[in-house]
Amino acid sequence: MSRRTTLALSAAAVTALAVAAASLSWTIAAPRAAAFAERDLARRYGLGLAVAGPATLTLLPAPRLTFAGVRLSRGGHDLVASDGLQVQLGLAGLLAGRAEITGLVLERARIALPSGAGDWAEPAARLAGRVAAGKGRHLRRLVLVDATVTGRDPRTGTPETVTGLNLVANWPRPTAGLELSAAFTWRGVAATLALSGLRPRELAAGVETPVVVALTWNGARAGADPLAATDSIAADSRVAEGSAEIEGSLVWAGETAKETARETAKETSAGAGPRLSGQGRFVTAALPGTLAWLGIAPGPAVLAGPVSLDGRFLARPGAVEWPEIRVRVGDNRLEGAGAAVLAGGRLGLTGTLAAERIDLSGLIPEAMPEGAWSRAPLALDGFTGGDLDLRLSAASARLGPLEAQDVAAGLLVRDGTVEATLGRATVQGGTVKGRAALAALPSGLDARLQGSADRVDLGGLFADLGWPRWILGRAQASVALDGAGSSPADLVRRLAGRAVATVEGGEILGVNLADLAQRPDSAATALRRGGRTHFERARVSLTVSDGIAEIGQGQLRGASLAASLGGRIFLSERRLGAEARIEPGPDGRAGGSFAVEGPWLRPSLRPLAARTVLPTALPAAASAYAP
Repeated sequence: MSRRTTLALSAAAVTALAVAAASLSWTIAAPRAAAFAERDLARRYGLGLAVAGPATLTLLPAPRLTFAGVRLSRGGHDLVASDGLQVQLGLAGLLAGRAEITGLVLERARIALPSGAGDWAEPAARLAGRVAAGKGRHLRRLVLVDATVTGRDPRTGTPETVTGLNLVANWPRPTAGLELSAAFTWRGVAATLALSGLRPRELAAGVETPVVVALTWNGARAGADPLAATDSIAADSRVAEGSAEIEGSLVWAGETAKETARETAKETSAGAGPRLSGQGRFVTAALPGTLAWLGIAPGPAVLAGPVSLDGRFLARPGAVEWPEIRVRVGDNRLEGAGAAVLAGGRLGLTGTLAAERIDLSGLIPEAMPEGAWSRAPLALDGFTGGDLDLRLSAASARLGPLEAQDVAAGLLVRDGTVEATLGRATVQGGTVKGRAALAALPSGLDARLQGSADRVDLGGLFADLGWPRWILGRAQASVALDGAGSSPADLVRRLAGRAVATVEGGEILGVNLADLAQRPDSAATALRRGGRTHFERARVSLTVSDGIAEIGQGQLRGASLAASLGGRIFLSERRLGAEARIEPGPDGRAGGSFAVEGPWLRPSLRPLAARTVLPTALPAAASAYAP
């Protein structure tokens, strides 16, 4: 073997040994290593470093110091306590004998976030200032492994904890974008976050920067069986599940990023803070559960099932505006504009939306058993936890079995009150308008209803509602009712107000009043035997008091027939107790009186004996003794 070959092999062996040695972790004096790294942390961020465990040094593939039992502090207050800390160092600085920290890896860290700016204000201000000015080397990589973050909700002051936080943030060059991914559990819900495109230098300098954000959350508890979690979500709409995606631009409002960082505690009151705009999409399978997870009172959202929002937006602290938005609630698709404001944990929504077709059947309570009003307690707590001002229009709409066209409606929700307005709607060829208001009382609800209808086809309306089609014609009506109660049964029992209805050019199905006047004994079978009574005009007025409607004026006029109706409608029992009188005809046709009684949708007829007409010679006082 030649001398040159021997030297080459020796050099290769030495190099291999050096590389192997540099790749190994060498135990070093922890206090001196900690002081070496602390100098850079103190100079850049004003942070102190204390190490309780051993320290090791590894040179390849990149220089790094590894510590055990670490605390990062500011002003004598611990901000971070970690089982392990890896400090990645710049090679050039290391060769020059100084620490230049390029990356941090914290294992099982416990990070404390004060409710105000507190001890984090100075590190944040220094970081923002250095990033904005582009001075010195920056932190290229931050990794958290199984970290726990504790703090307080700035709105309510309640303690909050994020567990199982695994985060990786990369910022390779000052001119490059920041890439971040994280997975964590908050309030028992597992979530993931991905961020890209953000340019920290522009953001710190108060210049607009692009950003792409994706957040997902799933109500399946950490460690739970996925199939069981899916079943639980399907069975319980309160469980949070959904995603949010944003692609737009971000700017930090304020005079300078450094001053903004120092005034962190005053951001909300001073109007400073982030401004985010662009295109966004929000999807959740259970809106009430998602809002509850975020600590927001759901309010009218309890009515909603799966919900998605998609459109252009502008967000600032505590508020979001959508100049253009597409909304999907269940199978309903709407477009328009809207805004949301969050104050003190209470969500306020405003919107103007339009749809080609919308189904509002979910707003109707379950049908009650025939002949009975529900005695379940009435409350608005589930509907008035937030504020809502919604204007809605639709070419066609369905409310349970009822179909309407050209609908313009509104829903207004405030603390303790719900008001629904129907500006107009076409129902069975006629126009319907109305307003219903509910207000919470200590003992239940106060309810008020006003409405009107014009030229509505009664036959078609009754068919849609599933009622017996016993009357046909075009109806005009108005109603004004109010009441208060702790349950639907209690509210109906206390109902008061007035109602008037007129039907033009119609007919009564199931009975011929002219024949009935001639044969009163057939009243028991008249409704079952069938027949028709044509009329030109029918009118009835009701005065309601304590749940009983008094028939003040009931008239029916036809070409050769006249009849009147009087009596009462017992709303609590859904029962009629009335008397119909058929006037004698000009052609000598006999008249008659009949009791109309029983369930209000299926009454029965019973002939009444003719009243005795007293002789006019008897004194008035004697009428009480007449046979």
